[in-house]
Amino acid sequence: MSKKNRTTIYNALPIVAAAYGEQFGVNVQIGSDTAYTDGKTIVVPNVPADYPNMDVVWGYLTHEAAHVRLTDFDVRPTSELHHHLTNTLEDCRIERRMIQDYPGTVQTLDAVANYMAEIGHYADPSTDNLPSEVLGAYCLYWLQGYGVGQTVLQPKADRAGKVLASMLPAGVVLKLEVMLRHAVNLQSTQEASDLAASIISMLEEEQQKAQNNPSASQQDSQQGQQGQQPDQQQGSGGGDDAGSDDQGQDQSSDKGSGQGQDGQQNPQSGNKPGDQGDASQANGQPGQQANGSASQQQGAGSSGQDKADALTQILQASQDQLPEAAQSALKKELNQAAQEQGDKSYQTIRQAETLPASASGNTLLSNVKANSNRIRQQLFGLVQAQSRSARQTVRAGKRFDHNRIARVISGDPRVFVRSTQRRNPNTAVHLLVDASSSMSNPCGNGQSMMDVAREAALALALSLEAITGVNPAVTFFGGSGSRQLFSAVKHGQRVSANAGRFIKASAGMTPMAEALWYAAYEMTKVREERKLIMVVTDGEPSNPAAVHSIANLCERSDVEIIGIGIGTKAVTKFFQRSIVINDATELRGTLFALMEHSLKVAA
Repeated sequence: MSKKNRTTIYNALPIVAAAYGEQFGVNVQIGSDTAYTDGKTIVVPNVPADYPNMDVVWGYLTHEAAHVRLTDFDVRPTSELHHHLTNTLEDCRIERRMIQDYPGTVQTLDAVANYMAEIGHYADPSTDNLPSEVLGAYCLYWLQGYGVGQTVLQPKADRAGKVLASMLPAGVVLKLEVMLRHAVNLQSTQEASDLAASIISMLEEEQQKAQNNPSASQQDSQQGQQGQQPDQQQGSGGGDDAGSDDQGQDQSSDKGSGQGQDGQQNPQSGNKPGDQGDASQANGQPGQQANGSASQQQGAGSSGQDKADALTQILQASQDQLPEAAQSALKKELNQAAQEQGDKSYQTIRQAETLPASASGNTLLSNVKANSNRIRQQLFGLVQAQSRSARQTVRAGKRFDHNRIARVISGDPRVFVRSTQRRNPNTAVHLLVDASSSMSNPCGNGQSMMDVAREAALALALSLEAITGVNPAVTFFGGSGSRQLFSAVKHGQRVSANAGRFIKASAGMTPMAEALWYAAYEMTKVREERKLIMVVTDGEPSNPAAVHSIANLCERSDVEIIGIGIGTKAVTKFFQRSIVINDATELRGTLFALMEHSLKVAA
């Protein structure tokens, strides 16, 4: 893989997905090979690192996040057609809202539309399709193309409108489009459901009229064309006027859109990215483009009875007679990519639970303070020696070095002195402390491994905190289910003030890979140039392969990892740089060489 396209912690799927989840305020998990959401959690399949359409993955995540944030899943459909139309209207509503709240999402949402159109998931319907399939395609393309502003779908909406107009009685497509315009004003899932019900009521009325007088559907063609322009002009003026031509059944939609207009700011929001379709929607231009083509087809094609039958088929359509949900085909493709080439080592970035403060922390603090002071003095001496001013003789300058005057005789012009002050360290350090059940085993010095790990972590964190330019954090890992990571100190917090949070009992499994993913994610947020993760453990993770994978990813991302084994050399299997201790006091004698490079000051 080229350096340009290589995977690092800054573009790895679990970390970017976690960043999206944090930004949108939703829970995101990395699944094995299944994309789905249950209304609370979004599962992203572990597509391979070199998957060529990652923008499409983020578009899927954005769309599902919109549902989690904005959709009321308690709104119930009354029929398959009602369910389909409500979903299509709701997709338009929530994507417009996401673009309004997060303007950058327009790129990823557009990427999904462009990709779906390119590979044929968004196909042009024809007269060979069922009327219900054509209606569903037309509503989808019009709402996404003109409602959301995905321009790739606008020509498809126009073409689908022509096909639908040839199947239905004159004027039906015009009335349908006027009602679809109300989607830009929808404020809730319930309003989307109400508008879907109004569309169905309009179709039922037209079906009844066509059934009672089949010949009228052809004779009214010219009449429908004459009424087209006023309808389009009025479509933007208000819900009541837009649907007033013989659409008494449209009242519930008008009411819903009227409520939306009272508090609606989208059409006047300054044409943020993704809202480029708003102006044309407001003045009816999209309707003229789509309807202008559609009206030429009205009255042509099917007989009056066929058109009445087409409406009947639409109203009675079953789920398999309606287009597949837009996101379903995409989910299937992502699932297949994950099944065939997915990275099984990917882990969900879990949130760390903040540990409660214990009064025993004061005793622990007293016990490790002497050892911490010795470590601090040693590390501070290292930093001080490296940051000392350096004297350098140069050919030109303002300060003359009298000790180098003899050089002039030999023709060496380097007789001026220049002092270079080196900077302080600029390093973020994240200590990961194993708190799994195996850490309760004795260490051979009368203490358990957990006792040694706890004292070593606190002593080291206190030592690092005292060095200017070093930003430590401490997280314990161990447990089961959703409770596996526990934060004692976050980056930017004082270690001494959180000593009481180091009193963590050992329990459960050893989610070392999850802990490393979490630390790597936290490292993407800090500003320090150098990044170091230190793992204090007995070296027996629950998923060794996943540990190797994330450790390698960190190394490729210039994030250093040091392993500190407690009473065992097993840690050496996972980390290239490691030490083994049996007591926290041994840190002073063994850690110096490893830390020398990590705290090295840039010249």
